[in-house]
Amino acid sequence: MMINLLEVKTSVLSVLSLLRTMIAMMVGGFVWVLVNNALGQPPGVMMLLPVWIAGLAGGAVCTMYSVRQGIPMAAVSGLLLALLFLWFRHVHLALPITGGALVALWPLWFPPAYYLGAYAYVLVLLRSER
Repeated sequence: MMINLLEVKTSVLSVLSLLRTMIAMMVGGFVWVLVNNALGQPPGVMMLLPVWIAGLAGGAVCTMYSVRQGIPMAAVSGLLLALLFLWFRHVHLALPITGGALVALWPLWFPPAYYLGAYAYVLVLLRSER
């Protein structure tokens, strides 16, 4: 039985991409927990600060794996993390969407924060090469 090396390589790269995405999501979630616990329950717009700090860290981690694939991976990681937070809050815990939209939909800021973190890290790498 012949093993097709191209299929093996493709499946290994797919698994590695999935693992990188999961690690970037875990880093973002861990940073979010740390910052959120350090700030307590910030009111209003300040509740977005943990999301942005976690997103910047997660985006930088995405770009550390691969500069070429970092920005798209950051967008996917941020989107998946936002969907996971929204699912957990509004489906699993059955919390209603009440109050302001900022309070209920704060996880939607994860994708742009991840993207900006990856883009900023790419810019830092480009400027350090000059």
